[in-house]
Amino acid sequence: MPIAPLPDEDVEFVLSARHWCTPVVARLTLVPLGERIDFVPGQYVLLQDEERQIPVRSYSVANAPREDGTLDVLVTAVPDGPTSTWLARGAAVGDRLLVSGPYGSFVADPAHKGPTLYLAGGSGLAPALSLIEAAVARGGTGDPSPARRHTLVFSGRTAADTIDHERLTRLAAEQPGLDYVRTLTRVAAGGAEAPLGRVPAILPSLVDDLTAHAVYVSGAPGFVDASTRAAQDLGAAPGRLHTEEFYAEPIPWHGD
Repeated sequence: MPIAPLPDEDVEFVLSARHWCTPVVARLTLVPLGERIDFVPGQYVLLQDEERQIPVRSYSVANAPREDGTLDVLVTAVPDGPTSTWLARGAAVGDRLLVSGPYGSFVADPAHKGPTLYLAGGSGLAPALSLIEAAVARGGTGDPSPARRHTLVFSGRTAADTIDHERLTRLAAEQPGLDYVRTLTRVAAGGAEAPLGRVPAILPSLVDDLTAHAVYVSGAPGFVDASTRAAQDLGAAPGRLHTEEFYAEPIPWHGD
């Protein structure tokens, strides 16, 4: 595992842009005002308003490290969720935020030389995006060999709930060693391009043996549990199986 940077506390950032990826998921771009936060792809940060009136919540960084230190996060606007509502709809472009981090161990193992599979549901796509961007940047997706391929399977309810579909489709077309598969869970057969259905149901049709893969599963707890079991059934080794659960309103930070 790469050595993670020590977390910093209450670093000032400014909200520079908000883009709605779906009707309920917004991508926020945060720019450091001075000090930056260094992170390993796949890690998360804690966000809070500058006045400390909004509860602290955790959000995975949705990009690989950038020279300018900007961070992207995906925020699902949850009814009655104070932090997500403020981030997605209340905070204005130009407002300052306090960012702490990085945290988490959902990171790539540099010793792994085999294929990699990412299973992501909803805004759980964020850490997978970070990991994939980093793989592209280091040339890890240039090898078309099945023994080194990176495959992303994204699960959404309907086409309106997909995140970065055009971007990921284009990226997969450009990278010989990257595959992108979108599956929809609430669309009847014939209503959209296959595959359709939940990840555990379609996974065996995409890959029949995961014994050599590193597997990264991120999304809501039910998605993570079911997808993890499906990966284990296909031979995913415990030491190469990584999970990150996303809650509708990300759980508060309680310390250590």
